Amino acid sequence: MILRTLILWFFIKLSLFACAGGWDYNQKEFIFLENRNMPFSNISEEINSANVYNTILWAYEEKNKEENLKEWKKELKDKYSINEIEDFVYKRINLEKLKDKEILDYINLVKEQEKHVTNDYYMGEEEKKKLKKYTLILNETLKKIDTVNSSWLKLRYFYLSLRLAHYKKENPLKIYEKYKYLLENKDKTIVKDWIQGLYAGALVKNKQVEKGVYEFSKLFDKDKINSHLSYYNFFHIKSDTQWNELLNLANTNEEKTKFFALRALNENSNILEELQNIYSLDKNSKWFDFTLFRELLNTQHFFDQSSEYERNFPYKKYIEFLQTVQKDDMYLVKLSLAYFNLYEKNYKESSKLTDELIKDYPSSHEVQTLSYILYLEQLEKIDTRIENSIYDKMIKLTKNETNSNSIHNYTFVVLEKLYLKQNDKFNSFLANHINYLDLATFDLELLEKFRIFMENPKDSKIKEHFANKYLEQKMIKKQDNKFVLDENLQNTKTKLLINNLKFEEALNLNSSLLNEKVQFNPFNGLIRGNNRSGKQNTMSIKEFLDKTLVIQKELEKNPKSVMDNYLFANALYNLSYFGNSNILTTVYRSVYSFNDYDLQKEKINLAIKYYTIALEESKEKEFKAKITYMLSKAELALFDINYSTKMQDYYNKDLNRYDLERYWFYNKKVYDNYIKNSYGKYFDMLKNDYSNTKYYKELIHECANLRIYQKHK
Repeated sequence: MILRTLILWFFIKLSLFACAGGWDYNQKEFIFLENRNMPFSNISEEINSANVYNTILWAYEEKNKEENLKEWKKELKDKYSINEIEDFVYKRINLEKLKDKEILDYINLVKEQEKHVTNDYYMGEEEKKKLKKYTLILNETLKKIDTVNSSWLKLRYFYLSLRLAHYKKENPLKIYEKYKYLLENKDKTIVKDWIQGLYAGALVKNKQVEKGVYEFSKLFDKDKINSHLSYYNFFHIKSDTQWNELLNLANTNEEKTKFFALRALNENSNILEELQNIYSLDKNSKWFDFTLFRELLNTQHFFDQSSEYERNFPYKKYIEFLQTVQKDDMYLVKLSLAYFNLYEKNYKESSKLTDELIKDYPSSHEVQTLSYILYLEQLEKIDTRIENSIYDKMIKLTKNETNSNSIHNYTFVVLEKLYLKQNDKFNSFLANHINYLDLATFDLELLEKFRIFMENPKDSKIKEHFANKYLEQKMIKKQDNKFVLDENLQNTKTKLLINNLKFEEALNLNSSLLNEKVQFNPFNGLIRGNNRSGKQNTMSIKEFLDKTLVIQKELEKNPKSVMDNYLFANALYNLSYFGNSNILTTVYRSVYSFNDYDLQKEKINLAIKYYTIALEESKEKEFKAKITYMLSKAELALFDINYSTKMQDYYNKDLNRYDLERYWFYNKKVYDNYIKNSYGKYFDMLKNDYSNTKYYKELIHECANLRIYQKHK
């Protein structure tokens, strides 16, 4: 059955977690250690964080249910399947299949009782009124302990009685004292762990805090179903006096060393001091290894690449202490020393310790992994021979990797750095994207390099691995002994060609993208800065490209055509970051920055060129006013580009981004800079030459940029 009432014991702890976020910033990117079988050993995050606590609780409830169903199956002589038993015990359906009256009585009593020991927040008032009085249920449960025949059920009735009495403050300790003899049998059952937790909680509630924590500590063992209770109730010890009282309750050094290990789990503990305390009591204590392993696990932050988490870990102090330690089993001490020396770049000492570990533990995957990481950390260059060596070592280890993809992924972190060190940007790119090919990183040149790389023979096993990983991602496929881009990369290439103003090549690719509709008409030039109108456009991308090519051909025949120059300039402006159709030129559009500086500048300068021709050749004043306004928008865009700030992309270190000084509007400082650097030519022209037009009167009413510019000027 489900232990929902554990929440009662955790309410203080949960109140501390209430303001915590869902993300744990202590999570590590790479872990090269094997799992241990002690509680909390394999949790690399801060165990007091809300998400870790909830994960532990959910995992406990799942495991608890699984073990409970196994016990039920055994008790029912394997007559029923696990699913059938789950129906009986948890869902309380198909009970007619159960012929054992004692079992049926127990299940029905649990059903009546659990409404009193779970949160009644969602229970209606009428439903609460219909509840059977808990005192009657408690008396009935206590009676069952004495009258039921099954010793298995006696223990479960003991648990039910203790749980209800604890929840309702009906002297649970008295019940425990009366029936604790039932725990003396040698039968192994999770119910004993449940009872131990309830008893410890009842002691704490009865203000016997130190004794309660002592009893909770008995659950801190790999064989206890609810071992997490031991630590999550350890916070009740808040003073030196209480700590000394707790130590006095210990009957053995093993219990005392366990207390130090529990105290060391707190993120604010002095772990080195706790290790010294444990070592002084028992140099071979399992709690020494437990605490040291947890600390070694914590230091795997050393391998993080993108985390901002920093810790001034005193590696040297740990090395000094661990060099004095002499245990019967020195495995973990040497493993820790090898890593700590690696972190300190004492590679010679780390290698010596690693060699000793390999000699003593030749089959240890954990030691082999350490040796490999040490090898990677000492590499200064990369060539074909080293690539093959790395691959052979990596593949051998990853076949048996148990915890994660850390060995594989860290290999390519190191490779990326080595390639960059040798200015090999393409292979650095391949290493960086080994698990995920980000389409937004490509430009035309890189995409063509990638295609050629996939097509050509590879000169090393690592390069073959690159190719296989990218084939797995299905971004590129082999067809008739050639590598062709899949639909996503074809569409990406189409956008890149449009961005590079290679309209005919984009059409000839014949990608599926061409059938998509253009949201806003790229030939529009509206008063709104980005030329977007609320009307849905029905033009496809193919139709847009076809029309653009027709306009270009007309311009070849008649370079001074007013309308063709104007429409082509609009298309160029709208394909820039600042226009209405820049989605056609980029995989990912940021709202405040762009990454293709030269191409953006080229499009805007070309747009200005064609607008200027249209303006010079036009005879109609209203239209000239409109062209002049489009020139002023292009000039604004040119200012934004020229005064943007170059930044490295946060998520992709291969990309540079250019942040705009203004996002949606100009502030006074930006306007002053705009005017001081001789921008505003076309704003001035609008006022001086076209202020008597209908278009200008509409413009001055609608365009905030023009009004504010004139105010500042």
